[in-house]
Amino acid sequence: MHRTCILIVDIDECKDPNKYPCHGTCRNKEGGFDCFCPPGTRGNATMGPCIKMMTKQVRIAIGICATVFFVLIILLGLQWIKHKKRIIRQDLISKRDAYFRQHGGQLLVDMMKIENNIKFKLYCLEEIELATNNFDDKEIIGQGGQGTVYRGYDLDNNLVAIKKCKRIDENRMTEFGQELLILSRVTHKNIVKLLGCSLHFEAPVLVYEFVPNKTLHYLIHVHDQPSMRTLEIRLKIAAESAEALAYLHTHNHPIFHGDVKSANILLAHDLSAKVSDFGCSLIRSDEENLHVIKGTMGYLDPEYLLNFNLTDKSDVYSFGVVLLELVTRRRALSKDKESLVSVFKDAVKEGKLVELVDPEIADHDNMEVICKVAELANQCLAITGASRPIMRHVAEKLRRLVRPIMLHGTEELNNVGSQFPVQAWSSTNAAYDYTGEQTSDYYSQKKKAAMSVEFAR
Repeated sequence: MHRTCILIVDIDECKDPNKYPCHGTCRNKEGGFDCFCPPGTRGNATMGPCIKMMTKQVRIAIGICATVFFVLIILLGLQWIKHKKRIIRQDLISKRDAYFRQHGGQLLVDMMKIENNIKFKLYCLEEIELATNNFDDKEIIGQGGQGTVYRGYDLDNNLVAIKKCKRIDENRMTEFGQELLILSRVTHKNIVKLLGCSLHFEAPVLVYEFVPNKTLHYLIHVHDQPSMRTLEIRLKIAAESAEALAYLHTHNHPIFHGDVKSANILLAHDLSAKVSDFGCSLIRSDEENLHVIKGTMGYLDPEYLLNFNLTDKSDVYSFGVVLLELVTRRRALSKDKESLVSVFKDAVKEGKLVELVDPEIADHDNMEVICKVAELANQCLAITGASRPIMRHVAEKLRRLVRPIMLHGTEELNNVGSQFPVQAWSSTNAAYDYTGEQTSDYYSQKKKAAMSVEFAR
């Protein structure tokens, strides 16, 4: 029996890369070979080439470069944002300066330099926005036809009322600054003080003293305590309001309010009257009669509705409506758009005035005074302005009426004005002015005014 010896010879696969491919480091071993990626690389050397791995230094370098790149991007972005803000701010400043010039701001500044003792402040845009919290709706305390009023604090932490006007007559923009200076000289205890303004907005912003106790309209129509609406209080407020309007009418530069109504008579802490909302009123000019002010329906002078010629007698008419509100505690214009003036005229014609008087004050001791107030209101509501009393005479009559009540007596009332009992009232009384003289143009004007009175209904 013979034995066969088989000699096994190891083959070096690494020497035959075509048959035994290795894309990395090849290491022969008995019965085969190892193929692996060398240090600094990674991958499957048998299947494909090895990929070099980044060294720590390379990774650090790449990280630094990436950081620098992102920092540059951020810096460029910030610069772009700053540039845009700069453009927006420059545009804002440009607009602000343009508004200031349009509203006569430079003329106002020059005049204030001449009058060093004037107490009137020009507020910058930022001060107004800060005071009103950028005109936040939560700060609104009143809205009207001429603008919106905000509550705010000035830089001295004083509570003020800031009115943002809705519009301004473009033809009178350059004169507005001068008119504000005139209004700033208005100093009367029963007129809301104009403290300053800002002319850097599209429409002027006016800053007034703050009056805490709402309005006469609120006291008459909303307040639920009759004790706050005694005849004495009503007449006191009426007299003070009339005195304030008389002061405006007799000012060195006569000022016509243009929107006299109970909502524009504010009440101070002691219920004293403070006439407000005349800041956007136009000041009488000797060269031309200006008539761009628009009032409130129910209070509008019929003569003004016909010719749009605003006069002091327009304020007198509107104040007559306020007197009716005080006596009747009815609104100038009802929900059905019925005019209080029309209701009043009809009641006078039919001898039923007593039925209109507010029950809260309609006791026997008050009726004589109430009749005299109604008589005065009737004079103020004459169809033609020439037939109406001037506001100074209205104020004097009211002051004489309220004085005996404040002294707790009525014996002096018989000497006040003419005897005008309710039963004697007739529609013809509207044709007479406060002196008792009939006007020559009443009947010619009456037919024209009829459509204005009907429109007010």
